[in-house]
Amino acid sequence: MSESTSWNRRQVLSTIVIAALVTLVLVQAYSLVVILPTRTASGATGTAVTTSTNTITVQGTGHASVKPDTATLSIGVQTQGSTAQAAIQANSNTMNQVVIALNGIGIDNSNIQTTYYNVSPVYSPYSPTTPQTIIGYQALNQIQVTILASGQTLSEFGTKIGQVIDTAVGAGANQLNGVQFSASQALLSQAEQSALADASKDASLQAHTIASVLGVNITGLVSATTINSNYYPGPIYAASLSSAGTPIVAPNSLTVSASVQAVFSIG
Repeated sequence: MSESTSWNRRQVLSTIVIAALVTLVLVQAYSLVVILPTRTASGATGTAVTTSTNTITVQGTGHASVKPDTATLSIGVQTQGSTAQAAIQANSNTMNQVVIALNGIGIDNSNIQTTYYNVSPVYSPYSPTTPQTIIGYQALNQIQVTILASGQTLSEFGTKIGQVIDTAVGAGANQLNGVQFSASQALLSQAEQSALADASKDASLQAHTIASVLGVNITGLVSATTINSNYYPGPIYAASLSSAGTPIVAPNSLTVSASVQAVFSIG
């Protein structure tokens, strides 16, 4: 056998061995990482186990309830006049009476804010044969009224809201766009802390459960990140102009939710 032929065979064998080693390394590298599929539960929790970095990543959720102590009402006055000035003047007179009446039952001006004001023309009814013309003007003024519970029971709170509605309507308000319940910042902060604590416990429980099933141990916390807390205000209840004298029923509680993403080391 010639020296050239021997050299070629050795070169082929070397190439085959190198190719096999590369394939083995790639297979082993691929098998090092195991990702568990995302688990969906209330709060859409995501869980991942990465053995290449020896960590478990989980997302815990927590919820807390808070008693509503604040309500907001949207109250409006809409007037019409032959001129824009007449509509504005009539609206101003009526809204002033509404504000004075609210002051008279303990609603301070600091809890009354203008949210919308508009003056627009009023046109004659549409007719296919006659062009529409301006026949007057209308003015719309909407205010937001904030009502505080101030130590009242929920029943008393609802009665107070009903009184505000009756008073505004009696003074000339002709638009009510519902009532929404919320809570003071102090109560919301307390509820948020409670929800965060529950979310942290949930994350820890998830991590330890996964580790136990996989036969590994939790050796420490690598990192923990809070995800923006969610506050779900009470629904907006319709308030009818014809419901004067009927107390509004406040919800028993509002919900605050929080999420925590935690990374635990395993061994």
